[in-house]
Amino acid sequence: MYIQTKNLFNFLIFLILLPFVYNKKVQPVSGSLLIVRLDAIGDYVLFRNFIRILKESTKYKNYKITLCGNIVWKEIAENLDKDVVDNFIWIDRKKFYGNFIYKYKMLNKIHNFGYETAIETTYSREVLFGDEIIKVSGAAERIGNTGSLDKHSRWKRNFFSDKWYTKLIPSEENNLFEFNRNKEFFENLLGKKIDIEKPSIDVSGISFNKLPNKNYIVLFPGGSSEKRRWDISNFLEIARYIIENSDHNIVIDGSKKEIGLAQYIWDNLRSQKVFITAGSTSLTEMAKLLSDADLLISNETSAVHFAAAVNTKFICISNGAFYYRFHPYPKEIFSDSYYIYPCEIMNNPDSIKDMYRFESSLDINQIKPEEVKEVLKKLIN
Repeated sequence: MYIQTKNLFNFLIFLILLPFVYNKKVQPVSGSLLIVRLDAIGDYVLFRNFIRILKESTKYKNYKITLCGNIVWKEIAENLDKDVVDNFIWIDRKKFYGNFIYKYKMLNKIHNFGYETAIETTYSREVLFGDEIIKVSGAAERIGNTGSLDKHSRWKRNFFSDKWYTKLIPSEENNLFEFNRNKEFFENLLGKKIDIEKPSIDVSGISFNKLPNKNYIVLFPGGSSEKRRWDISNFLEIARYIIENSDHNIVIDGSKKEIGLAQYIWDNLRSQKVFITAGSTSLTEMAKLLSDADLLISNETSAVHFAAAVNTKFICISNGAFYYRFHPYPKEIFSDSYYIYPCEIMNNPDSIKDMYRFESSLDINQIKPEEVKEVLKKLIN
Protein backbone atom coordinates (compact mmCIF):
# COMPACT_ATOMS: atom_id res chain seq x y z
CA MET A 1 0.00 0.00 0.00
CA TYR A 2 2.87 2.39 0.84
CA ILE A 3 4.50 1.82 -2.57
CA GLN A 4 1.20 2.30 -4.41
CA THR A 5 0.57 5.57 -2.56
CA LYS A 6 4.07 6.78 -3.30
CA ASN A 7 3.70 5.88 -6.98
CA LEU A 8 0.45 7.81 -7.18
CA PHE A 9 2.06 10.82 -5.50
CA ASN A 10 4.97 10.61 -7.94
CA PHE A 11 2.58 10.53 -10.89
CA LEU A 12 0.69 13.57 -9.58
CA ILE A 13 3.98 15.44 -9.28
CA PHE A 14 4.67 14.60 -12.94
CA LEU A 15 1.30 16.07 -13.95
CA ILE A 16 2.09 19.21 -11.94
CA LEU A 17 5.50 19.52 -13.62
CA LEU A 18 4.13 19.11 -17.16
CA PRO A 19 2.98 22.74 -17.70
CA PHE A 20 6.39 24.00 -16.57
CA VAL A 21 8.18 21.58 -18.91
CA TYR A 22 5.93 22.67 -21.80
CA ASN A 23 6.34 26.41 -21.14
CA LYS A 24 8.51 26.75 -24.22
CA LYS A 25 7.56 25.90 -27.79
CA VAL A 26 10.31 23.84 -29.38
CA GLN A 27 10.86 23.29 -33.09
CA PRO A 28 11.68 19.66 -33.89
CA VAL A 29 15.22 18.97 -35.10
CA SER A 30 15.00 17.13 -38.40
CA GLY A 31 16.56 13.67 -38.33
CA SER A 32 16.79 13.47 -34.53
CA LEU A 33 15.93 10.17 -32.85
CA LEU A 34 15.59 9.55 -29.12
CA ILE A 35 15.85 5.96 -27.87
CA VAL A 36 14.66 5.38 -24.31
CA ARG A 37 15.93 2.40 -22.30
CA LEU A 38 15.99 2.62 -18.51
CA ASP A 39 16.12 -0.99 -17.32
CA ALA A 40 19.01 -2.90 -15.74
CA ILE A 41 22.51 -3.88 -16.87
CA GLY A 42 21.60 -7.35 -18.10
CA ASP A 43 18.69 -5.92 -20.07
CA TYR A 44 21.09 -3.58 -21.83
CA VAL A 45 23.37 -6.46 -22.84
CA LEU A 46 20.37 -8.19 -24.42
CA PHE A 47 19.37 -4.97 -26.22
CA ARG A 48 22.50 -3.10 -27.27
CA ASN A 49 23.27 -4.97 -30.52
CA PHE A 50 19.98 -3.75 -31.99
CA ILE A 51 21.11 -0.12 -31.84
CA ARG A 52 23.55 -0.86 -34.66
CA ILE A 53 20.79 -2.57 -36.64
CA LEU A 54 18.69 0.58 -36.22
CA LYS A 55 21.58 2.89 -37.12
CA GLU A 56 22.34 0.97 -40.32
CA SER A 57 18.71 0.54 -41.39
CA THR A 58 17.33 2.26 -44.47
CA LYS A 59 14.72 3.98 -42.33
CA TYR A 60 17.03 5.55 -39.73
CA LYS A 61 20.50 5.59 -41.30
CA ASN A 62 20.48 9.39 -41.65
CA TYR A 63 19.24 10.06 -38.12
CA LYS A 64 21.30 11.34 -35.20
CA ILE A 65 20.67 8.96 -32.32
CA THR A 66 20.42 10.03 -28.69
CA LEU A 67 20.25 7.20 -26.16
CA CYS A 68 18.46 8.04 -22.91
CA GLY A 69 19.69 5.30 -20.61
CA ASN A 70 20.02 4.07 -17.05
CA ILE A 71 23.16 5.58 -15.54
CA VAL A 72 24.19 2.20 -14.07
CA TRP A 73 25.36 1.04 -17.51
CA LYS A 74 26.81 4.37 -18.63
CA GLU A 75 30.41 3.13 -18.62
CA ILE A 76 29.90 0.18 -20.95
CA ALA A 77 27.59 2.06 -23.33
CA GLU A 78 29.93 5.02 -23.72
CA ASN A 79 32.92 2.73 -24.24
CA LEU A 80 31.41 0.16 -26.59
CA ASP A 81 28.53 1.92 -28.37
CA LYS A 82 29.73 5.45 -29.03
CA ASP A 83 30.23 4.60 -32.72
CA VAL A 84 26.47 4.09 -33.19
CA VAL A 85 25.13 6.56 -30.59
CA ASP A 86 25.67 10.26 -31.25
CA ASN A 87 24.59 11.56 -27.84
CA PHE A 88 23.80 10.14 -24.41
CA ILE A 89 21.41 11.30 -21.71
CA TRP A 90 21.82 9.49 -18.39
CA ILE A 91 19.00 9.01 -15.92
CA ASP A 92 19.62 8.19 -12.28
CA ARG A 93 16.47 6.19 -11.59
CA LYS A 94 16.56 6.77 -7.84
CA LYS A 95 16.78 10.54 -8.26
CA PHE A 96 14.27 10.57 -11.09
CA TYR A 97 11.77 8.84 -8.83
CA GLY A 98 12.38 10.70 -5.59
CA ASN A 99 14.01 14.05 -6.36
CA PHE A 100 11.51 16.28 -8.14
CA ILE A 101 13.97 19.07 -8.94
CA TYR A 102 16.20 16.50 -10.67
CA LYS A 103 13.15 15.04 -12.44
CA TYR A 104 12.11 18.46 -13.74
CA LYS A 105 15.62 19.26 -15.00
CA MET A 106 15.88 15.98 -16.91
CA LEU A 107 12.39 16.24 -18.39
CA ASN A 108 13.02 19.86 -19.36
CA LYS A 109 16.33 18.96 -21.01
CA ILE A 110 14.70 16.24 -23.09
CA HIS A 111 11.73 18.39 -24.10
CA ASN A 112 13.86 21.39 -25.08
CA PHE A 113 15.97 19.45 -27.58
CA GLY A 114 13.04 18.89 -29.93
CA TYR A 115 13.29 15.29 -31.06
CA GLU A 116 11.57 14.37 -34.29
CA THR A 117 11.10 10.71 -33.32
CA ALA A 118 11.17 9.00 -29.91
CA ILE A 119 11.17 5.23 -29.35
CA GLU A 120 10.68 3.48 -26.01
CA THR A 121 12.11 0.04 -26.75
CA THR A 122 11.44 -1.64 -23.38
CA TYR A 123 9.00 -4.55 -23.21
CA SER A 124 8.22 -3.86 -19.54
CA ARG A 125 7.31 -0.22 -20.06
CA GLU A 126 7.07 1.85 -16.86
CA VAL A 127 4.65 4.75 -16.60
CA LEU A 128 6.81 6.62 -14.07
CA PHE A 129 10.01 6.33 -16.13
CA GLY A 130 10.18 5.70 -19.88
CA ASP A 131 6.56 6.61 -20.58
CA GLU A 132 6.95 9.99 -18.89
CA ILE A 133 10.04 10.71 -20.99
CA ILE A 134 8.17 9.80 -24.18
CA LYS A 135 5.37 12.16 -23.14
CA VAL A 136 7.62 15.18 -22.60
CA SER A 137 9.76 14.52 -25.68
CA GLY A 138 7.02 16.16 -27.74
CA ALA A 139 8.19 14.14 -30.74
CA ALA A 140 5.81 13.97 -33.68
CA GLU A 141 6.36 10.21 -33.83
CA ARG A 142 6.36 8.40 -30.49
CA ILE A 143 6.76 4.63 -30.77
CA GLY A 144 6.56 2.02 -28.04
CA ASN A 145 5.81 -1.59 -27.24
CA THR A 146 2.34 -2.72 -26.27
CA GLY A 147 4.14 -4.04 -23.21
CA SER A 148 4.36 -7.04 -20.92
CA LEU A 149 1.26 -8.86 -19.73
CA ASP A 150 1.80 -8.61 -15.97
CA LYS A 151 -1.44 -7.25 -14.56
CA HIS A 152 0.27 -4.90 -12.09
CA SER A 153 1.77 -2.78 -14.89
CA ARG A 154 -0.59 -3.41 -17.78
CA TRP A 155 -3.65 -1.62 -16.40
CA LYS A 156 -1.59 1.48 -15.61
CA ARG A 157 -0.28 1.67 -19.17
CA ASN A 158 -3.74 1.07 -20.62
CA PHE A 159 -5.34 3.70 -18.40
CA PHE A 160 -2.66 6.39 -18.37
CA SER A 161 0.22 6.21 -20.82
CA ASP A 162 -0.69 4.22 -23.93
CA LYS A 163 -2.27 7.40 -25.33
CA TRP A 164 1.06 9.20 -25.05
CA TYR A 165 2.30 7.18 -28.02
CA THR A 166 1.43 7.65 -31.68
CA LYS A 167 2.19 3.98 -32.40
CA LEU A 168 2.35 0.87 -30.23
CA ILE A 169 4.01 -2.18 -31.77
CA PRO A 170 2.22 -5.40 -30.78
CA SER A 171 4.07 -8.16 -28.96
CA GLU A 172 3.46 -11.86 -29.12
CA GLU A 173 1.63 -13.00 -26.01
CA ASN A 174 3.69 -16.17 -25.63
CA ASN A 175 6.54 -16.09 -23.15
CA LEU A 176 9.65 -15.17 -25.17
CA PHE A 177 13.30 -14.99 -24.17
CA GLU A 178 14.19 -11.31 -23.82
CA PHE A 179 16.72 -11.22 -26.68
CA ASN A 180 14.06 -12.65 -28.97
CA ARG A 181 11.56 -10.14 -27.59
CA ASN A 182 13.88 -7.30 -28.56
CA LYS A 183 14.38 -8.89 -31.97
CA GLU A 184 10.62 -9.10 -32.44
CA PHE A 185 10.22 -5.40 -31.62
CA PHE A 186 12.92 -4.20 -34.01
CA GLU A 187 11.78 -6.49 -36.82
CA ASN A 188 8.27 -5.04 -36.54
CA LEU A 189 9.65 -1.51 -36.26
CA LEU A 190 11.85 -1.82 -39.35
CA GLY A 191 9.60 -4.16 -41.32
CA LYS A 192 12.32 -6.69 -42.05
CA LYS A 193 13.95 -9.83 -40.68
CA ILE A 194 17.02 -9.33 -38.51
CA ASP A 195 19.73 -11.96 -38.81
CA ILE A 196 21.69 -11.58 -35.56
CA GLU A 197 21.31 -14.73 -33.47
CA LYS A 198 22.71 -13.81 -30.04
CA PRO A 199 23.93 -10.92 -27.89
CA SER A 200 27.61 -10.21 -28.46
CA ILE A 201 30.32 -8.01 -26.97
CA ASP A 202 33.57 -7.36 -28.79
CA VAL A 203 36.30 -7.40 -26.13
CA SER A 204 39.25 -7.13 -28.51
CA GLY A 205 39.88 -3.50 -27.60
CA ILE A 206 39.54 -3.99 -23.83
CA SER A 207 42.64 -4.43 -21.68
CA PHE A 208 42.57 -6.16 -18.30
CA ASN A 209 45.76 -7.02 -16.47
CA LYS A 210 44.66 -7.48 -12.86
CA LEU A 211 45.17 -11.27 -12.90
CA PRO A 212 48.33 -13.37 -13.17
CA ASN A 213 47.04 -15.84 -15.78
CA LYS A 214 43.93 -17.05 -17.58
CA ASN A 215 43.42 -20.36 -15.82
CA TYR A 216 40.49 -19.29 -13.66
CA ILE A 217 36.81 -19.74 -12.81
CA VAL A 218 34.75 -16.68 -11.91
CA LEU A 219 32.31 -16.70 -9.00
CA PHE A 220 29.60 -14.03 -8.92
CA PRO A 221 27.80 -14.40 -5.56
CA GLY A 222 25.85 -11.11 -5.66
CA GLY A 223 22.39 -10.34 -6.95
CA SER A 224 19.78 -7.61 -7.18
CA SER A 225 17.61 -8.99 -4.36
CA GLU A 226 18.06 -11.35 -1.44
CA LYS A 227 15.64 -13.96 -2.74
CA ARG A 228 17.75 -14.29 -5.90
CA ARG A 229 21.04 -14.73 -3.99
CA TRP A 230 22.24 -18.21 -3.14
CA ASP A 231 23.64 -18.25 0.38
CA ILE A 232 27.28 -17.16 0.50
CA SER A 233 28.19 -20.28 2.50
CA ASN A 234 27.17 -22.32 -0.55
CA PHE A 235 29.49 -20.31 -2.79
CA LEU A 236 32.24 -20.89 -0.23
CA GLU A 237 31.68 -24.64 -0.46
CA ILE A 238 31.85 -24.49 -4.26
CA ALA A 239 35.05 -22.45 -4.12
CA ARG A 240 36.61 -25.00 -1.78
CA TYR A 241 35.56 -27.82 -4.12
CA ILE A 242 37.24 -26.08 -7.08
CA ILE A 243 40.49 -25.60 -5.17
CA GLU A 244 40.55 -29.22 -4.02
CA ASN A 245 39.55 -30.81 -7.31
CA SER A 246 41.10 -28.72 -10.07
CA ASP A 247 44.11 -26.58 -10.90
CA HIS A 248 41.95 -23.51 -11.53
CA ASN A 249 42.31 -20.22 -9.74
CA ILE A 250 39.16 -18.54 -8.47
CA VAL A 251 38.19 -14.94 -9.21
CA ILE A 252 35.34 -13.41 -7.18
CA ASP A 253 33.69 -10.54 -9.00
CA GLY A 254 30.78 -8.21 -8.34
CA SER A 255 29.90 -4.63 -7.52
CA LYS A 256 31.22 -2.50 -4.66
CA LYS A 257 28.21 -3.60 -2.61
CA GLU A 258 29.37 -7.21 -2.93
CA ILE A 259 32.95 -6.80 -1.69
CA GLY A 260 31.84 -8.22 1.67
CA LEU A 261 30.64 -11.44 -0.01
CA ALA A 262 33.96 -11.83 -1.79
CA GLN A 263 35.88 -11.11 1.40
CA TYR A 264 33.89 -13.78 3.26
CA ILE A 265 35.05 -16.43 0.79
CA TRP A 266 38.65 -15.24 0.86
CA ASP A 267 38.74 -15.04 4.67
CA ASN A 268 37.54 -18.62 4.98
CA LEU A 269 39.90 -20.08 2.36
CA ARG A 270 43.05 -17.96 2.71
CA SER A 271 44.29 -19.46 -0.53
CA GLN A 272 46.77 -18.00 -2.98
CA LYS A 273 44.48 -19.33 -5.70
CA VAL A 274 41.68 -16.90 -4.78
CA PHE A 275 41.56 -13.37 -6.22
CA ILE A 276 39.05 -10.61 -5.55
CA THR A 277 38.05 -8.21 -8.33
CA ALA A 278 34.66 -7.28 -6.84
CA GLY A 279 34.31 -3.52 -6.59
CA SER A 280 37.37 -2.79 -8.72
CA THR A 281 36.23 -3.79 -12.22
CA SER A 282 34.25 -1.66 -14.62
CA LEU A 283 31.55 -3.27 -16.76
CA THR A 284 33.82 -3.34 -19.81
CA GLU A 285 36.57 -4.93 -17.69
CA MET A 286 34.06 -7.50 -16.43
CA ALA A 287 33.30 -8.42 -20.03
CA LYS A 288 37.02 -8.97 -20.66
CA LEU A 289 37.44 -10.85 -17.36
CA LEU A 290 34.65 -13.24 -18.30
CA SER A 291 35.86 -13.67 -21.88
CA ASP A 292 39.17 -15.12 -20.58
CA ALA A 293 37.54 -17.31 -17.91
CA ASP A 294 37.02 -21.04 -18.30
CA LEU A 295 33.69 -20.87 -16.48
CA LEU A 296 31.34 -18.54 -14.60
CA ILE A 297 29.28 -19.66 -11.60
CA SER A 298 26.67 -17.06 -10.77
CA ASN A 299 23.27 -16.20 -9.43
CA GLU A 300 20.79 -15.06 -12.09
CA THR A 301 22.37 -11.65 -12.67
CA SER A 302 23.79 -9.55 -15.48
CA ALA A 303 26.98 -11.61 -15.28
CA VAL A 304 25.40 -14.56 -17.10
CA HIS A 305 24.34 -12.29 -19.97
CA PHE A 306 27.88 -10.92 -20.20
CA ALA A 307 29.18 -14.50 -20.25
CA ALA A 308 26.83 -15.50 -23.06
CA ALA A 309 27.79 -12.35 -25.01
CA VAL A 310 31.52 -13.23 -24.82
CA ASN A 311 30.96 -17.00 -25.33
CA THR A 312 32.00 -18.21 -21.88
CA LYS A 313 30.11 -21.17 -20.45
CA PHE A 314 28.33 -20.65 -17.17
CA ILE A 315 26.41 -22.31 -14.37
CA CYS A 316 23.47 -20.19 -13.18
CA ILE A 317 21.69 -20.72 -9.86
CA SER A 318 18.16 -19.30 -9.85
CA ASN A 319 14.92 -19.36 -7.89
CA GLY A 320 13.04 -19.24 -11.19
CA ALA A 321 11.76 -15.64 -11.25
CA PHE A 322 11.03 -14.49 -14.83
CA TYR A 323 11.39 -18.07 -16.04
CA TYR A 324 11.64 -18.39 -19.85
CA ARG A 325 11.93 -14.62 -20.21
CA PHE A 326 15.49 -14.11 -18.95
CA HIS A 327 16.48 -17.74 -18.40
CA PRO A 328 17.30 -20.39 -19.33
CA TYR A 329 19.10 -19.36 -22.50
CA PRO A 330 17.57 -21.10 -25.53
CA LYS A 331 20.14 -23.53 -26.90
CA GLU A 332 19.99 -21.91 -30.34
CA ILE A 333 21.16 -18.64 -28.77
CA PHE A 334 23.79 -19.99 -26.37
CA SER A 335 24.26 -23.69 -25.67
CA ASP A 336 27.03 -23.57 -23.03
CA SER A 337 24.65 -22.54 -20.25
CA TYR A 338 23.71 -24.75 -17.30
CA TYR A 339 20.85 -23.79 -15.00
CA ILE A 340 20.06 -25.16 -11.58
CA TYR A 341 16.67 -24.39 -10.02
CA PRO A 342 14.66 -25.58 -7.01
CA CYS A 343 13.26 -29.08 -7.60
CA GLU A 344 9.79 -27.79 -8.54
CA ILE A 345 11.31 -26.42 -11.73
CA MET A 346 14.04 -29.02 -12.29
CA ASN A 347 11.43 -31.80 -12.25
CA ASN A 348 8.99 -30.00 -14.57
CA PRO A 349 11.02 -27.59 -16.73
CA ASP A 350 8.51 -27.24 -19.58
CA SER A 351 5.11 -27.67 -17.97
CA ILE A 352 5.66 -24.77 -15.54
CA LYS A 353 7.16 -22.26 -17.98
CA ASP A 354 4.33 -19.75 -17.48
CA MET A 355 3.95 -20.33 -13.73
CA TYR A 356 7.02 -18.25 -12.86
CA ARG A 357 6.81 -15.87 -15.79
CA PHE A 358 6.61 -12.76 -13.60
CA GLU A 359 7.73 -13.85 -10.15
CA SER A 360 8.80 -16.82 -8.04
CA SER A 361 8.39 -17.44 -4.34
CA LEU A 362 10.60 -20.54 -4.44
CA ASP A 363 13.51 -20.58 -2.00
CA ILE A 364 16.79 -20.48 -3.91
CA ASN A 365 18.47 -22.17 -0.95
CA GLN A 366 16.54 -25.34 -1.64
CA ILE A 367 19.36 -25.84 -4.12
CA LYS A 368 22.18 -27.80 -2.50
CA PRO A 369 25.88 -27.36 -3.27
CA GLU A 370 26.02 -31.03 -4.33
CA GLU A 371 23.74 -30.22 -7.29
CA VAL A 372 26.15 -27.55 -8.49
CA LYS A 373 29.13 -29.82 -7.88
CA GLU A 374 27.61 -32.50 -10.12
CA VAL A 375 27.48 -30.09 -13.04
CA LEU A 376 30.84 -28.54 -12.16
CA LYS A 377 32.49 -31.96 -12.05
CA LYS A 378 31.58 -32.62 -15.67
CA LEU A 379 32.72 -29.19 -16.83
CA ILE A 380 36.12 -28.99 -15.12
CA ASN A 381 37.01 -32.55 -16.07
